[in-house]
Amino acid sequence: MLYYIHGYQSTPDGDKGTLFREKLNVKAIKYRDCEPEDLIIADCLKRISEVIQNDENVVLIGSSLGGFLAASTALHNSNVKKLILLNPAIIPPSTNLDDHQSVPKNILEDMIDVRLFENRLDADIIILRGTEDDVVSDKWIIKFATAQEATVKFLHDDHRFSRNLTRLPTIISDILK
Repeated sequence: MLYYIHGYQSTPDGDKGTLFREKLNVKAIKYRDCEPEDLIIADCLKRISEVIQNDENVVLIGSSLGGFLAASTALHNSNVKKLILLNPAIIPPSTNLDDHQSVPKNILEDMIDVRLFENRLDADIIILRGTEDDVVSDKWIIKFATAQEATVKFLHDDHRFSRNLTRLPTIISDILK
């Protein structure tokens, strides 16, 4: 089954969640009941794992923070077979967090997991990368993609994929073929 994990400032009912539900029949996962700045990464991962635990063939689509949550979920759940990550916010361990003020530092610290760069995930990984993304660093994407031997597809777009939003379901469907 297809599942969608939204980003930091979004919700399961945001633009991507709604579009993916309508066009791809995904289940959008609600991983928090609090304001974004109050989220606890471990709690989010637990909720996601609970949602997918009885599914043997999981495909996670994760956007930004949701990309990190999807990859982290795959570390602990062998039923995750494929990851489709949209500008994933997967932070390399050597990153200076003082340069990133848009998310509280305690959350950023909890988002650093060296295992995502040292342990090869069992899932196939495809990254969709917006070439004009000013939120997630190119270095982060390249380091993670290299460590995981992921496939990266570049789209001339921003962090939210504003230009290609309506095309995303078709792009994802093609990936799943």
